[in-house]
Amino acid sequence: MSDPARVRKPAAERRAEVLRAADAEFAANGLAGTRLEAIAARVGISHPRIVQMFGSKRALFLEVVHGAFDRVEVVFADAEPTLIALGAAYRRLLQSEHTVGLVILQGYAAAADETVREAVRGRHLGLQRSVVQLTGADMLQVRTFLATGLIMTVSTVLGLPERRADATWAAWILELADPAVPDE
Repeated sequence: MSDPARVRKPAAERRAEVLRAADAEFAANGLAGTRLEAIAARVGISHPRIVQMFGSKRALFLEVVHGAFDRVEVVFADAEPTLIALGAAYRRLLQSEHTVGLVILQGYAAAADETVREAVRGRHLGLQRSVVQLTGADMLQVRTFLATGLIMTVSTVLGLPERRADATWAAWILELADPAVPDE
């Protein structure tokens, strides 16, 4: 009888499984605290196979971090082009995919590693550019938006009471910075 975990799968399917497992492990343990053996065990393959697929733990971590930033970029692109709508889309993403915020925070936390720092820096600056392109916001508005997003991320991953992470609070902050919302 063969082990179902060892069933030969198409490379793309196996790669996607490894990325999902790595997403969960890196979200929980970060770059330094994650062991490739733990990721391999989740998928039912050997840790050398993961190295063969991705090259290194850092390369796999960066692929997971890029995936989290990609998901943010997608929800931004699909949202109405206002700071409030982008913020609401981001909040929904954080609530529906709990690893996104954790992985992004782990990316920032691993910035002592120069390669990670440069990759995360590029993605962070890319988010800034996306917000400007999508909304026409100026740099102060973008800074306010990103600061609010960081607070929302931390509040969500820590499970702080709703009054600290709710849409009303974030919308109020973003309304102060959003040029598309008229003053009342």
